[in-house]
Amino acid sequence: MPELTARNIAFTLLMVATATAVLAAVALLANQGNNAPIRVIAPSSIPNQEEAPSEVRVYVSGAVANPGVYTLDSESRISDAVDAAGGVTEDGASDGLNLAARVTDEAEYRVLKQGESPSIGAARSQPTTGDVVSAEGLININLASAELLDTLPGIGPVLAQATIDYRENVRPFRTIAEIQEVPKIGPGTFEEIRGLIMVP
Repeated sequence: MPELTARNIAFTLLMVATATAVLAAVALLANQGNNAPIRVIAPSSIPNQEEAPSEVRVYVSGAVANPGVYTLDSESRISDAVDAAGGVTEDGASDGLNLAARVTDEAEYRVLKQGESPSIGAARSQPTTGDVVSAEGLININLASAELLDTLPGIGPVLAQATIDYRENVRPFRTIAEIQEVPKIGPGTFEEIRGLIMVP
């Protein structure tokens, strides 16, 4: 009987050792699984970003050959805007402008006359309140300067000033058709400019 008991003990120890080895192997495999590299899956497509406009519209005023609204490439500089307006006149002084700066959509750039105070005619690098010129290039007849009104067909310096006198001394224009109430601006002139002007 003592010999049988010893065999039983040996068998039991062998089973315990085997079970321990199996558990150790399982634990090792589980630990290796936790350290497995993570697979990163790249997105199949990237949303397209909205493209910036390729053109801008600016108003060049003051001492330039041809004041008016011009369409330029979005990468253009203020010097390009001045050139588009025919360049600086003999009595003009472009010292107050940073000609190397990029133009901004709907902005006004004014070239001062020699001796003109910057406080009166400083260049605007941002759109003015109420937009003198709309995104579509229409001129706001309630805000436009005499020089800008003068660029309209059939409107010379005299009628441009008369338009300003009317809106300041009578009332602001409520519709574009009311510009015909300005003396000497009749239906014929209105037909020429109706597609170029606006009121807020």
